[in-house]
Amino acid sequence: LFLTIPPQQLLWLSVLGGFFFLVTGFLLSQSLALGLVFALPGALSPRVALMILRRSRSLKFKDQLNGALRTVTNSLRSGFSLPKAFQLIAADMPKPISQEFGIVVQELRLGIEIEEGLENLLERLPSQDLELVVTSVAISNSVGGNLAEVFDRISTTIRERTRIEGRIDALTSQGKIQGLMVSALPVFLGLALYWIDPELMSPMFERTIGLVILCVMGLMECLGYFFIYKITNIEV
Repeated sequence: LFLTIPPQQLLWLSVLGGFFFLVTGFLLSQSLALGLVFALPGALSPRVALMILRRSRSLKFKDQLNGALRTVTNSLRSGFSLPKAFQLIAADMPKPISQEFGIVVQELRLGIEIEEGLENLLERLPSQDLELVVTSVAISNSVGGNLAEVFDRISTTIRERTRIEGRIDALTSQGKIQGLMVSALPVFLGLALYWIDPELMSPMFERTIGLVILCVMGLMECLGYFFIYKITNIEV
């Protein structure tokens, strides 16, 4: 992700986040059990933030890949070699694709093969579209062929897939939002009831049967959201 913080700091951020949310939850509710419930998202927040950054970077790379393939196609038709086309991507295109192809260019300068450099790129950023590029380069180097024409067809395929994915996302967006609302509503409703009438909700956090019910409810909420997500998540 090209982050400058050491990996060890993620552990300390998780500990501090969990402790901060634990103290905040305990001060607001005067209940250690509810404080522990608050501590869990606080401890997981650095890892969740890292996953969000990774997903955002992967989506940006996917959006920029089509333009990079057009650059490679035009460069090959102009007489440039494939490593030179990669250098143009690293120099002219925005982040993150320029960063990733910059790593590929550095690896090629160190003497590794083009297929290995692209496979390393695919390992860093798994993508079906990038896998098509890596496979086409490997086949072209083995049996020959017009790489410019191959990249042009891959670019067309990626554009059509992106168009279809956008249409599917638009059709399934209502179901995804409903899943989020249905999953989050019981949590906010329980917190609101605890804030309005603590005596009514305190048995849920102070008695064993109440904690068991909360755990079962949380598990059912997670299963419900998972099933809704699988129904509305259509792969192209």
